[in-house]
Amino acid sequence: MAKNPSKKAFKKRSAWIASMVACFAFLLMAVKVYDLPLSTLMSNLLTILVGLSIIVGLAALLGGFLAFIKRRTK
Repeated sequence: MAKNPSKKAFKKRSAWIASMVACFAFLLMAVKVYDLPLSTLMSNLLTILVGLSIIVGLAALLGGFLAFIKRRTK
């Protein structure tokens, strides 16, 4: 007998929410215990997001270029 799909989705959503709460608690602990300034965490997050966007952008450009080359050779 197959499981109810809505129940499965609820379990996935609950696991995602629990992991986000745990991540928030860990960051809050890092700020409180290790006396990290919030500005440092935010600047690191911004640096990571900028680097990720550069990587994704370059991958999209390369994919578009390869698609263009493939269309051109046909």
